[in-house]
Amino acid sequence: MTIPVILVFSSLMTALFFVVGLTIGWVANDFLYNMMAKTDVLHPEMYDEDGVVINEELYSIRFINETEDQDDYY
Repeated sequence: MTIPVILVFSSLMTALFFVVGLTIGWVANDFLYNMMAKTDVLHPEMYDEDGVVINEELYSIRFINETEDQDDYY
């Protein structure tokens, strides 16, 4: 084979592999993104000892530091 024929075939094969790789990557990314988005992950404190979501009223505590308000008035 001559050099121009080899260059044409190698260019066509490179373009073909690029398009096929791009298509496979796009489809795989879309599949994995949709698969990962379906899982709902909550914070670990929202589950009981058996791994079941807690469906009762939860309490929270908020700590207020009184000295932070005084430091704002230089």
